[in-house]
Amino acid sequence: MNNNNKIAITKINNDDVKSAVFEALNLINAGNLFINPSMKILIKPNLLAPKKPEKAVTTHPAVLRAVIQWLKQFNPKRIIVADSSGTYLKGITDLAFEVCGIRKVCEEEHIEFIPFERTKCKSYKVESPLILKEFPASRLLEEFDMIINIPKIKTHINTKLTCSIKNMFGTVILGYKRKIHKLCKTEERLNSALVDVYSVFHPELTIVDGYLCQEGMGPSMGDVVKMNLIIAGYDPVALDTVICQIIDFNPSEISYISKAEEKGLGTSDLKKFEFVGSSIRSVRKKFKKPKTSIKRIIIMNSRLVIEYVYKTLTRQSITFNKLKCDLCYTCSEICPVKAIILPEVLEEGKSLPRWDKRVCIKCYTCAEFCPNKAIELKKNIIKNFLNSWLSIIFFFSILFLIYLIFLLF
Repeated sequence: MNNNNKIAITKINNDDVKSAVFEALNLINAGNLFINPSMKILIKPNLLAPKKPEKAVTTHPAVLRAVIQWLKQFNPKRIIVADSSGTYLKGITDLAFEVCGIRKVCEEEHIEFIPFERTKCKSYKVESPLILKEFPASRLLEEFDMIINIPKIKTHINTKLTCSIKNMFGTVILGYKRKIHKLCKTEERLNSALVDVYSVFHPELTIVDGYLCQEGMGPSMGDVVKMNLIIAGYDPVALDTVICQIIDFNPSEISYISKAEEKGLGTSDLKKFEFVGSSIRSVRKKFKKPKTSIKRIIIMNSRLVIEYVYKTLTRQSITFNKLKCDLCYTCSEICPVKAIILPEVLEEGKSLPRWDKRVCIKCYTCAEFCPNKAIELKKNIIKNFLNSWLSIIFFFSILFLIYLIFLLF
């Protein structure tokens, strides 16, 4: 962790995002990080979903552009923007990249954009894990000299707040996010997982996008709040504590902050920091918190039912192409639940891995990362319907309907 104890808060005046970003980074002496001109830098924005910038769901393209332009003055060898969106749907990160306006910025600034799911990945071990012992993520994260985190200030229906620490959850590959949510069914367990992920990929610099923010039912259904702020620093625990004070949240209610502090990722003691630029008091605005209402419960449960039906009917089975498979172990190593078993005798062209459908969580990470495209996904909607609870429910619904007709006539 960088020993610089400065935290900058700058105001965006007249939508001049570039000046605010440059001022914040200069105030915390961030240029001292870039002594080596041949550095390779990975920028991690928030690309949760394909939403336009004015919806305040993703890192604003103007903030990203300003950060890129500030970095260019140090002549780094390579800058890339990389992320993995919030669902497991194939191609969702590319779509978010387009809709959020990030593609345009990258093309105009001649910067690469790479969805993490399109790169080679490996399983990363977590030191002193709170809940996750290991998880799969892109090899890019260990190939670059520096990671710069650009989170967005948003409320969150599960964790109350999403900012510096939670944004790094986007480094987890699409399908495995589902696995973690399945494993972490309580808020406490999910917060522990967020801290574990952050502890593996600890960004050297964080620039918080406080331009357009979300309050209420965030991170994607909240109300937009134009805060016109840029906050920059090095300590994620301190930064998220600062954000809580700005939006009038109690940091002790955001459990990943205390968990990260206990794990040694930073401190919430703001007396240890020098604040430069604007003061917290001068930019404070009370945010609406996420609420558990009857309407929300109905909406969420309806979505769960629809999602279950969709997933059940479109569930795919896995087969291995004997001509393409070279027994490279990638599928077995990357599978989060070890549902792919290698054959006892490894003989290319003759023996193939075995798929255990009872264990498989249907994340299809194996197919995403197979270097030889040897894993084929086959979908049979009728078979899926007949082998699921849906067929039983349908059968009894028909019987009940027949019974009602009999009573009426």
